[in-house]
Amino acid sequence: MAFTGKYVLESQENYKDFLNALGMKQEGSGEEIVTDMYQNDKFRMTKFLKDKTWNNTFLIGKESELEGLDGETFKTTVTLEGGKLQIQFPKYLYTAEVVGDKLIEVNSIGGITNKMISKKTK
Repeated sequence: MAFTGKYVLESQENYKDFLNALGMKQEGSGEEIVTDMYQNDKFRMTKFLKDKTWNNTFLIGKESELEGLDGETFKTTVTLEGGKLQIQFPKYLYTAEVVGDKLIEVNSIGGITNKMISKKTK
């Protein structure tokens, strides 16, 4: 269960540019982002940011209903190839992989890439 664990954001790049490209107002610097992941038959990914929480549960390779950063729900099929989790959100592509004790997440929209590196805490 490579992804299972709680991760606390250590660093990130292009966060403001990514939110602007999505047409979202920035709420804080993103420094308080905590990601809790559980991998079994189903994946569960919960993100905590200040007073907001996003919780998505899905099966790899099966269509699932997920919630985006803007609160909108949508249907997509999540894939896992070569140890990388991939989710096509309506406006951007999200990928995640675990390297050692780090969760590396990349959000791409147009020519803007937001990279977040979080350290596993448990």
